[in-house]
Amino acid sequence: MKKLLTYMMLLLILTACSSDDHEEEALLTEGDVTLVSFTRATWSPELAQEEYSSIGVFLNSQPGQFHYRQNDNRWHSNIEVTSGQSYRLYGYAPADAVTAAISEESEAGATMTFTNLPSVSSQDICFVVGVQHMTEATGTKDIKLGQFAFTGGLQDHNFINLQMDHLYAGLCFQMTIDSDYALLRRIKIKKMELQASSSITTTTVKLVANNSGTSPVSEVSYGTSTGEPMSATFFKSTDGEVLSADVVKEAMCCFVPIPGNDLTLVTTYDVYDRNDNKIAERTASNKLPNLTVARGDLMTLLLKVNPTYLYVLSEPDLDNPTITVN
Repeated sequence: MKKLLTYMMLLLILTACSSDDHEEEALLTEGDVTLVSFTRATWSPELAQEEYSSIGVFLNSQPGQFHYRQNDNRWHSNIEVTSGQSYRLYGYAPADAVTAAISEESEAGATMTFTNLPSVSSQDICFVVGVQHMTEATGTKDIKLGQFAFTGGLQDHNFINLQMDHLYAGLCFQMTIDSDYALLRRIKIKKMELQASSSITTTTVKLVANNSGTSPVSEVSYGTSTGEPMSATFFKSTDGEVLSADVVKEAMCCFVPIPGNDLTLVTTYDVYDRNDNKIAERTASNKLPNLTVARGDLMTLLLKVNPTYLYVLSEPDLDNPTITVN
């Protein structure tokens, strides 16, 4: 039986060698694609890799995903490539935050359309602007902007690095409390929301591949926002975060950068007196100015708690000073 199997294998090999085309097919093998890492255009604070799981991709226009598993701290995928074949990969993340489709996909580039895009979001939705294929997981990271094409390697030798860019503009709120007011009151921030007058929009991103290492983004167009007003909660703490006069606390949210964005910051906080007695829970709404900021930019707004007077007095505030007559 072993001799028969050996003979059959030899016959197949000899048959395959009868033409160059068949010989090439015999050498091709399929293998999973493993994501080693992805990098986004710099914003602060940095987000953990798992916060972008899953990453939606289009491999030669076919949809797939990379999933991050915390049990082994690795990315896994449901896409495969064949050695020697040419591929183009486009993508976006997080995949569950928006609906995406691809069109006009070719070696020259692609058009990605995002629908149901929230006008404000706690998630920094990004799209792929550079792809690096490596045959070893320990290869040198060297992602070139504008590169989406690669050739499939042998089985177990297909590793990908991705570079992403932002679909939104970002708002970083830096919060402190007035030093004099901090002597009388403690403020604990419990929730922060960014509200917009409209809810969703459709966005189109046109990407042009290049070999110059420059951004492939040729155009980003935001459709008219529709729907009811919406809100995105981007900070939440059950116990509350105490504001300090010396240490800046940061929280970040994202929004569609279109004229007349009409944004309002809503902050829920607890007020404590100097003896740590809770006085009240309050909510403050602050309409933001019309922000002139472009996609991918991060704007920082400074927030300082500094009331002109105390709204509520606690019992310790009513202590009368002692007067001594000598």
